[in-house]
Amino acid sequence: MTENMGLESQETASFFLKEQIQVLTTGLLYPSESDEKIEYFEMELSTEEKINQANFRMFNGIKPEINITEMDFEAFFKPLIKIEDWYGEEEKKWATDGLTLKSLLTEKTKDVQIFKVGEISIDVYLFGKAEECKWVGLKTKVIET
Repeated sequence: MTENMGLESQETASFFLKEQIQVLTTGLLYPSESDEKIEYFEMELSTEEKINQANFRMFNGIKPEINITEMDFEAFFKPLIKIEDWYGEEEKKWATDGLTLKSLLTEKTKDVQIFKVGEISIDVYLFGKAEECKWVGLKTKVIET
């Protein structure tokens, strides 16, 4: 009985985290050469350790010839939370939501990793472990020429 209550509690917490991320990413764009939307991302993997590129590739169906590189957590959020003098209310809200998202992921996940998949038109996956076997985070696209 206690195990089921713990599992239900984890599922409720996971659902709540997913909702929080989805609310914060609604209308949020990741700035690069083309501003792309940011979406909720999750994986269920039975590993206690950080996910290596080979496992990430295998579980997400990424072909071996496609390049995968890692990205720093602070570097990911830098353009998202930066506020420029010329920003209007919408851009300022993006920066505020980005900062809240950064804090949420820092508090609610561990072993955060960021993988950039591809070249030029690059899929970016930011994820951390939220609970046993469940990794959650963000997915977006950046253009780098």
